[in-house]
Amino acid sequence: MPTPLITPYATLSFPNLFQPRSVAEGQEPKYGCALLFDAAAQQSPQFKAMQKAVDDLCQSEFKGVNVKTLVLPFKDAGEKADRYQGYEEGVIVVNVQSKQKPGIVDARNQDVLLPEQVYAGQTVRAQLMPFAWKQAGRRGVSFGLNHVQIVKHDAPRIDGRVQANKAFDVIDEGDSDSPF
Repeated sequence: MPTPLITPYATLSFPNLFQPRSVAEGQEPKYGCALLFDAAAQQSPQFKAMQKAVDDLCQSEFKGVNVKTLVLPFKDAGEKADRYQGYEEGVIVVNVQSKQKPGIVDARNQDVLLPEQVYAGQTVRAQLMPFAWKQAGRRGVSFGLNHVQIVKHDAPRIDGRVQANKAFDVIDEGDSDSPF
């Protein structure tokens, strides 16, 4: 039985952690996100453990099957660089999902309860569970999402929005342009 893994630091993308959503019409709604791993994260012991867990499941669940025919979780983010901010050459993206709402905590392990406190671009770690699957003639290995830890709250957003306190200048009540 695989054990849960803690990822290295990743950039959070497409966070859907507070409300389940269907990817396509008729599919069961799920929670999920994409995790972007830069070159440094890919060299970490945690990322190597993720790769080993996938390799181990491929060997145990799909003996004798050519690994190239399997769907694996590690994708080249550079292939989507023209469509999404933060996706670039050399970055690996792993999409993770869960039927149950994941736990979300901050760097001090305090619960994060408000959706507006979680956005694309934050630095996170996640607890993932590797699993093998077979569906509609396809087979592969994926990661289920257990929990997310928001490590860095002041990371720049990758969805194009700026924080409200960065969008406006401070208005001094003594300014001639002030409505006060």
